[in-house]
Amino acid sequence: MNNKYLILVNKNNPMPDEIKFNIVETDSKYAKDRPLEEKTFEAIKKFRNYAKENGYVIDIESGYRSKDYQQKVWDELESEKGLEYTKRFVAVPGYSEHQTGLAVDVVLYENGKWFEDQKLKGHPIVDFLKNNCYKFGFIIRYPEGKENITGYGWEPWHLRYIDDVDKAKYIMENNLCLEEYLGN
Repeated sequence: MNNKYLILVNKNNPMPDEIKFNIVETDSKYAKDRPLEEKTFEAIKKFRNYAKENGYVIDIESGYRSKDYQQKVWDELESEKGLEYTKRFVAVPGYSEHQTGLAVDVVLYENGKWFEDQKLKGHPIVDFLKNNCYKFGFIIRYPEGKENITGYGWEPWHLRYIDDVDKAKYIMENNLCLEEYLGN
């Protein structure tokens, strides 16, 4: 693959051992220990500033996760919400985009508190993310209506860095998911 940032990690494609990304610490104000791949972090900082200029305060809720940490996320959600719910929204360890460091779950700060994940649905920030993330090399990884292709429920807060603004724009303008774009 020419662009390692277009790696496909999903329910059928595990994170390949041979691909390594430079993972760095971030400056998330939401929480500590939210590392990301280096270029992804630089891009999300620029997007965060752009969002602020447009009246939104977003930050990093989740980024890079080791396989062990992904197992912890799986186990906690399964215990809290059950297996079927967990399978809709959380990747099996080894098959998580978060293991690349290229995936960023964002949160919105509004009215003195953080709104994360499901609480963003129906908020104008969802349209802002969808209409602007490509400008920084991101796509909405799990778009609405693509659940049967991605294998996951709609997650408008889950951004995926692909390091190519033109390709990100094409994906977003054509309402594609990464599987469709890559022909998988």
